[in-house]
Formats: sequence, C-alpha cells, structure tokens
Amino acid sequence: MYIPNKPAKYGIKLVLANDSHSKYLLAGIPYLGKLATQRQDGQSLGQYFTKELTKQYHHTNRNVTTDNWFTSVPLMIDLLENCGMTLVGTVKANKKEIRHMMRVKENRTPGTTAFLFTKELTLVSFLPDKASKKKVVLLMSSMHTQPSIGPTHKPEVIEFYNKTKGGVDTFDQMCAHYSCGRKTKRWPLCVFYGMINAGVINSYIIHKENAMKRDDTYLQRRPYMQALALALIKPWAEQRLPASNLSRQLRILICTVLDIPSPGTLASEEGPVAAESSGAFVRCADCPSGSDRKTRHRCHVCRRPVCPRHYYPACTDCM
Repeated sequence: MYIPNKPAKYGIKLVLANDSHSKYLLAGIPYLGKLATQRQDGQSLGQYFTKELTKQYHHTNRNVTTDNWFTSVPLMIDLLENCGMTLVGTVKANKKEIRHMMRVKENRTPGTTAFLFTKELTLVSFLPDKASKKKVVLLMSSMHTQPSIGPTHKPEVIEFYNKTKGGVDTFDQMCAHYSCGRKTKRWPLCVFYGMINAGVINSYIIHKENAMKRDDTYLQRRPYMQALALALIKPWAEQRLPASNLSRQLRILICTVLDIPSPGTLASEEGPVAAESSGAFVRCADCPSGSDRKTRHRCHVCRRPVCPRHYYPACTDCM
C-alpha cells in the first residue's frame, strides 16, 4: 500500500506491538484493508488491531500506548472493563467525543493545559508555548486520574506518552539499519525478509538482556549478526562441502567462509595439466567466441569443453 508521510512510502503494511522498554516485537498482524479485515459489527480497525495484538496480555494490568489511528473512547472503555488494561494515546480533534472547548486555542495562554475527566477517562488539551506549534495537542488516558504537571511544565500524560511511544518506530529503524532484505518483486519473499529481520532483532535483544543480567559483556549488533549468520549457515555448508557435483568456485567460497584450507588453490599455481580427453576438437566453453580456441578436453563433472587456460590440476582427494 501507499502511505505518503512514511519514509518507506510503498510496501506491505504490518501492524505491530512492541515492548516500550526493550523494543522487543510482541505481535504483528498484516493489514489486509478495511473490507478484508474480519471484525465485529461496529468495531473500528483500531479497536480490532489493538485487541488482537494485546490478546495474550489481557487482564494483566498493563498499559498500551497508541497513536491517533488507534485511540478512541469505545476502545479505551472496552480495554478497561473487559480486558483489564489501560491505554494512553493521542486522539484526533475531529472525534465526536471531543468537546469544542478542548479543541480551540483562542483565548488560551501558550503553555497551558486543560483537563476533562469522566469516571474512567482523562482528556488532556495542551497548547504548546512555541510559536511554530499551531495545533492543540490532545491525548486521552485511562491510566491517569490526576491533573498533574511534570517538571518540564508539560502534563504528566504527555511525558508518559513521549517515554513509551517509540517502540514500533525504533524497531522499524533497527530493521532498516542492518537489513537482510534484497530487491525482489515477489511479495512472499519480501515478507520473509521482514520476518528474518524481526527474528534477528528479537534474538539480539534477548542476548543483550541476558548478558546485562549476568553483568557480562555483550556483542554489538553488527558482530552479533555476523556470528549468528555464520552459526546458521555453517552446518549446511559443512554438509554440502563433500558433494562431488559442487562447483570449484562454490567449494572455494564455502572454504573461505568456514576458514578452512581451500582444496586445489595451491595446485592451480603449477599451471594447467591435461583434463579428460573426448577425442574430437570443439570450441572451449569459457573462451570468447572471437578467439575460436578449440580443445578436446572436457570437465569431468559438467562435461563442458575447456582449454588448458580454464582448467586446473587437482588430486582425487581434493576433487
């Protein structure tokens, strides 16, 4: 889908839930569109995604921090009464539950805050003191019940929101910073790359947290990813290495990655020797057609004709 105000404007949209402290990915749901999303009658998309993503944490007295695409009065009451969770989030000014006096900034002093309370919810209307800020900041909370102002002269609700809002965005930035994705036109492969990125970050977070609990040193993210990649490919590479039909280039590459001696590399310095002879002269498969170099030697593996410039000696153990 296309989202013009995002850094990556095109892509497959996934709705995620992350831990606000460690940025660990907790759950994710692909966005299939308004019509394709299976939801109850009268349930908004924001309400559906929030309840589904937090289902395993219901009745744990945890808090959810959301942006204005999710936040609504029915969602906050539903989470509080039926799911045992609170919610803090920004809210759009055009919501029908927002009173007009909380939306306007006329006759209000910059840097001031207005509170509106119900039995379950708190609405905060903050007018920034900066001249560049032209809009009133609106937040709703089912967690806060007092009109508290923090040391930065901002409402406590806004300070709490700023501390806990960056889980998903930070996780997305981490995925983009060191990504294993490759250019592709196949959307399943694109999703697979995203799953690998998410798994790598989650595993790194676990590695870091465990090391900190043991008062031990932990790897930085780049060395950790290199060690993880080597650990993932090493068993399969070792299994493929003895295969007789493995090409020489791939065999050398595997030996380089595994940091073991490469068979045939020293023998190649001695110069070419006779390969398997086929009798008839044919054009070398590796020489350019303009040279028209003929040979009657063939590779014993792929049976391609090769001239002395394109084959190298190797003993039977190295082959």
